[in-house]
Amino acid sequence: MKRMLFGIGLLLSGTTGFAGWGIAATQTVQPGARSTVLACCSPLDLAGLLVFAVIGAAGFVISMGEFRKKD
Repeated sequence: MKRMLFGIGLLLSGTTGFAGWGIAATQTVQPGARSTVLACCSPLDLAGLLVFAVIGAAGFVISMGEFRKKD
């Protein structure tokens, strides 16, 4: 149960961090200058997004592993 809560916490923090970093990256360019969110990102921003995506994916894997575990 503790590992499932840990996984869910990682999933939520990764998702929230990814969304927040993406929003912050879009606020650094002129409105309408770029057509996609990823086009607004510098290489450093992409690295931050990748870190949060990995955190979210790890949380998903951990929580699903605990959910499927049979006692």
